[in-house]
Amino acid sequence: MNLNSRSTTDLVVLCLTGLVCTVLLLFTFGIIIAKLIHPELDFSKAGEAINNIVSTIVGALVGFISGRIYGKHEQQESNQ
Repeated sequence: MNLNSRSTTDLVVLCLTGLVCTVLLLFTFGIIIAKLIHPELDFSKAGEAINNIVSTIVGALVGFISGRIYGKHEQQESNQ
């Protein structure tokens, strides 16, 4: 992966995405392990929290990417 040609914004988004994925994976594995150790406990709120986090992150990334595409499109139109 060539990171030299990427902009700073792209690098920040990649780092943020990697951090969020790592935390979510650790959180999910922690819930699975806790469920195996204590099957009588209710972990539905933890599942809802994971779902909300994923939905928020996906929405933010889609908005960011669409904003960049829209900005590039406007710049290309103004250059013509």
